[in-house]
Amino acid sequence: MNVIEAIRNRRTIRKFRQEAVSSDDLMKIIDSARYAAYGGNLQPLKFAVLQNGYEVYPLTRWAAYLPDWEPAEDERPTCYIAILGDTSVKSTFEADAGAAITNMMLCAEEMGLATCWLGAIDREALAEMLGTELPVLYLLAVGYPNQQSKVCDMKDGSVKYFEDENGVINVPKRPLKDIIL
Repeated sequence: MNVIEAIRNRRTIRKFRQEAVSSDDLMKIIDSARYAAYGGNLQPLKFAVLQNGYEVYPLTRWAAYLPDWEPAEDERPTCYIAILGDTSVKSTFEADAGAAITNMMLCAEEMGLATCWLGAIDREALAEMLGTELPVLYLLAVGYPNQQSKVCDMKDGSVKYFEDENGVINVPKRPLKDIIL
């Protein structure tokens, strides 16, 4: 798989097989974040592996565009990577976190793993669970996919993803001609 294939194939997955991801694979994913482009090369992020998925899940919200939807208990992630900001290094983290998380998602894609970048999370409870004062910025659910997701053409100007009759998540993307000035 090359980079373009990984970019085009990587989609958010919200249903996972109940199969553990190896510690080696999780370390490779986190290691890929080290190579991200960081403002001033300050590298202000820290990462924590949470393999207690059943305890973490209640601290998350899923699929805002799919009302009354959540993964079944046997389809929830078993593992998350928490992304934290080290305030002793820097006070803002958005661009740095975006670059690092994108690297991690592409690394996971190449390894045959699926991810879901979560921002709708209970940050205070997660920091308490981790025993840290550092702010929890995001979670990245990581696991083996139990769902398909694909890009589709945008219709009626809507960016809302949807589940089709086959259970496939369709993710509308704006046409290239609409994003180039």
